[in-house]
Amino acid sequence: MRTQIDRIEAIFNRTIYALIVLVAISIGSFAVLIPLNLLIVKTGIGAIWWLSEGVEYALYVGVFLGAPWVLQQGAHVRVDVIVSSLPEKAAAWLERFLDLIGAILSLVLCTYGVRLAISEYVDNTYPDKDLSIANWIMMTVFAVSFFLLAIEFLFRIRRANEIVVTENAENKEAGF
Repeated sequence: MRTQIDRIEAIFNRTIYALIVLVAISIGSFAVLIPLNLLIVKTGIGAIWWLSEGVEYALYVGVFLGAPWVLQQGAHVRVDVIVSSLPEKAAAWLERFLDLIGAILSLVLCTYGVRLAISEYVDNTYPDKDLSIANWIMMTVFAVSFFLLAIEFLFRIRRANEIVVTENAENKEAGF
């Protein structure tokens, strides 16, 4: 059973990594396209009409689909004062408890996102923009990201002892 979960976690990790690579590529492409657009506009050739709204969509998608990777890396915003002051066993228990709360909240938000995506699909709503992507697609991104976050929180429960040991070592190096 343990090896099956390890395989699932490895597949999940590769999926999260692939998503963050796509997010990085989108950010890099906009770093190239924005100056290119400025050059095109200043030379009077025209403009990349969809660029501004494309950046908005890419940032939305990137933030949401990148969140599970950020959580996995431990790069999210958090205050470890309580966890770092507890003995390792108690800190691991608290870490598991907080990760369980995170998983539950993520599943609630995923459910909300799915319901909203279905509603937007039925209503066939679009934003009032030049580059118009159906609202249900954006709500699906929201739902998928919280589903992936719930999975990552559950995997964090499995890795709680490792997380506490690693973060305590980092806190000692930082002087806490």
